[in-house]
Amino acid sequence: MRAAAVRPVGLGAAGLATARTSYAVRPDAVVTVEDLFPRAATAPAPFEVTVGERFDTLALPRRTARELIGRFGWMRPHPVGAAVCRALTDEWVLFLPPGSGEGLHWSWPAEHREKGAFLVPPRAAEPDDDLRWARLGNDEGRVFSAPLLLFFALFPNQVVRPPRSTTVHADRTPVRI
Repeated sequence: MRAAAVRPVGLGAAGLATARTSYAVRPDAVVTVEDLFPRAATAPAPFEVTVGERFDTLALPRRTARELIGRFGWMRPHPVGAAVCRALTDEWVLFLPPGSGEGLHWSWPAEHREKGAFLVPPRAAEPDDDLRWARLGNDEGRVFSAPLLLFFALFPNQVVRPPRSTTVHADRTPVRI
């Protein structure tokens, strides 16, 4: 699956920086579509933003995304935030907090991106437009989805291991078993 609304860019391509910044979101803050993409309210056409500075993306087939939303329907607030859909490729793109996918091995059917460029549709996109908003957020208007809940819902048998320590212990004390 290729994320049609998300595309990787090289350094300097289209004048976009791909390096992470110190943008931080307070854990208790509710970040909305208006906060993350203020141009969306007035833009006449889709516009490009850099992935990785303020958000990561997770592209899923439309059917998988809708199943996840339904699976968490009983949770309040709902853990799935805003989503952009692309009719041509039949995929939905969810937004994750920046850096939240690090250390997780996202595989098919999910495509996680932490750098590149993303096309943001205008809020006024029509239902029959190729690129449009499928969800403007959860019950609170929150744009970000919960990455760990999504990861374990998609890959229930996956084991997440912390990074290995680089410290080497050369203790030669005999151990009695």
